[in-house]
Amino acid sequence: MITDPMLFRFTASGPTPEAAFTAFAAQDAEQPHDPFRPRADLSKVTEVKVVDGRDRLRADGCFDGQDGAPLCEDDADWLADRLIEDFDPIVRSGAAALLLRTPGDEPTWCFFGWSTRGE
Repeated sequence: MITDPMLFRFTASGPTPEAAFTAFAAQDAEQPHDPFRPRADLSKVTEVKVVDGRDRLRADGCFDGQDGAPLCEDDADWLADRLIEDFDPIVRSGAAALLLRTPGDEPTWCFFGWSTRGE
């Protein structure tokens, strides 16, 4: 059970979702505390799960690709919103990651989930 939960969502690039999340969380931890812009404590997230199921997108007619395939940012944002609103099991105990269609050498991921409030 998360007390005083904080939602987070960000994009980061890396060879794996875990590596991308860890690198972003390390940079985020170096930012000074801002009492007017609270943010989630990403150091408390212990697991990153890649969202493979695209059922919600298919049901809405938005996506017809293979599960686990890269998404455009709009589709990823839409799916992330649905999973957050439904408090889906994939976002309950860590971060969920969606692979994005982006140019570049390393894959880019859309991360979202809940954590405790950072200090």
